[in-house]
Amino acid sequence: MAKIGVIADTHDDLVEWDEIQPKVAQAFAGVDLIVHCGDLTTFAVLDRLEEIAPVVAVRSPGDPPADGARLFEGPHRLEHGAAIAVVNTLGGQTFDDVAVVLHGGTHKPSIEHRADQLVVNPGSPSLAETVTVAVLEVDDGRAEAAIVPL
Repeated sequence: MAKIGVIADTHDDLVEWDEIQPKVAQAFAGVDLIVHCGDLTTFAVLDRLEEIAPVVAVRSPGDPPADGARLFEGPHRLEHGAAIAVVNTLGGQTFDDVAVVLHGGTHKPSIEHRADQLVVNPGSPSLAETVTVAVLEVDDGRAEAAIVPL
């Protein structure tokens, strides 16, 4: 089984990451990958998240340029127990060949089932009324997600 921590909208230039890190680390205990859905602002948040698990991220317009190693232009597709598409904001895109779509951009957490896809927005761990992340579990191609309040 794959366990993935999902985070978005950290805006780490606007918050004190040292206050958020312990809560995120607790929520992501045991994950084998962290996916950041953009609005990170600087590479520093990726460095801090890598203290927990390997990180893959997509950029938003205000983020640093993609480095092709851990920060990518979206949409980005990855395989981690299932086919997963990662975007910063979910617009009119469709992703016919993936089981899971991860996105941010709204600071509001949500989990939806659209046809055969699981669509997850982890919310924001910093700039939201209720701060959250998400945990995605993938087993034998089946995916389930939970929103984790911090």
